[in-house]
Amino acid sequence: MNEKLCVIGLGKMGSTLVKGLIQTKTLKREQIIGTDLFEYDSEKNSNYSDIKTISDNAKAVKESDIVLLAVKPQVIDKVLEEISSSCENKIVISIAAGVSLRHLDKALPTSSKIIRAMPNTPILVGEGVIAISKKKNVDENDLKRVKEILESVGKVYLVEEDIMDAITALSGSGPAYVYMMIEALSDGGVLMGLPRELSTEFAARTLLGAARMVLETGKHPGELKDMVTSP
Repeated sequence: MNEKLCVIGLGKMGSTLVKGLIQTKTLKREQIIGTDLFEYDSEKNSNYSDIKTISDNAKAVKESDIVLLAVKPQVIDKVLEEISSSCENKIVISIAAGVSLRHLDKALPTSSKIIRAMPNTPILVGEGVIAISKKKNVDENDLKRVKEILESVGKVYLVEEDIMDAITALSGSGPAYVYMMIEALSDGGVLMGLPRELSTEFAARTLLGAARMVLETGKHPGELKDMVTSP
């Protein structure tokens, strides 16, 4: 990709995406400009601390071809107001949970090519699942560029927006249930005499392996369950 990307919000999600883009060589450091409401922690984020960072959202957007809004839903209206006049004909990707395409469209120029994305927290280790919905004026070439960016941290699925909230509940909240299961399995192992670290490792890898079985065999989870529990 030759375009410049502006990442507004360098919190966990925004900075993780920057890291993924650089590590996968999707973009070079000089192609990325970031802004944040808070001071950017360059020591903590040493892998990509030399990206250009400024505090002026509108200026950052003007210098970019693609805009990623990685801010909380409660501040997105303020950010949209700041950048709207600079978003003509630009791809704008929002990962603000619960903020609809219609809401974004009302705040941005008609020519803006808007994508609503819902990543989950496993993007922090490059294993996220990301649902995206698009405005009608987003063409195949635009979509290809968006996917190239987001696939640096996970698997991307294009879906209709009317199922986005359900996906948010499933993939967004789902990891918490998996962590509870890992914790419970680990506790059981400890009760049976395993060291905590080893027990947690076995529990986590058991779930990781089971998930790969579902994805790679194509078998129904119920069938795989029966294979384990057969007499």
